[in-house]
Amino acid sequence: MEFIGRLLARWGILDIFMAWLLIASAMVLVLPQQWLPEGGLSAELNVALVLSCIAGLAFFLSRCLLLLVAMISAGIQQRRELQRLSAMIACLDHSERAILREFIITRRSVLSLPLNEPAVLNLLNNGVLKPMNQQHVQEQRSNVDMMINLAARPLLSYKALGLPVGKLNEEQIEHLKSIRPRFLQPDYKANRTHSGKLFRIRAGSSEGQSAA
Repeated sequence: MEFIGRLLARWGILDIFMAWLLIASAMVLVLPQQWLPEGGLSAELNVALVLSCIAGLAFFLSRCLLLLVAMISAGIQQRRELQRLSAMIACLDHSERAILREFIITRRSVLSLPLNEPAVLNLLNNGVLKPMNQQHVQEQRSNVDMMINLAARPLLSYKALGLPVGKLNEEQIEHLKSIRPRFLQPDYKANRTHSGKLFRIRAGSSEGQSAA
């Protein structure tokens, strides 16, 4: 029963029925005459078996054709996505490079980034960044956990990120940290007022700056 359940889940009832129909009809048609009842197959039954074989073959040929079309469509879509990612990565601005470098500097695969920042939103909309939970983006949370999209990683070279070739030393890391955008600084926070407007504050400061 477990095998039948896995088979139904993988192929579906219609696929199994059509396969059974095709195999059974073909086997009856190729049986030796001495194995058949006396008088052999009637003309009507013979026609029905031939039509069953044709229907089964047509069904599986159509399924193969649909699978081929789906594979071609997926390949075209993947190429378009790579072209879009390549175009995006080729023209990264300072803030966008800094966001991507932050994954390397902090040696983390997931970062909590402010969704309201244009650089973060641009990387997200163009597929370079991927949210860990899409629902958090739909809820428009102030900070969302994000990772670099797997498709974009092979395109992120040292040159694209503005990094020196080779392992970073402490001096280079400190320099990269010092030129971070404001929203990547450790003491940066983003909150919302009761009216829904966003304001930014630094830890230890007594004033907040309103952002439209």
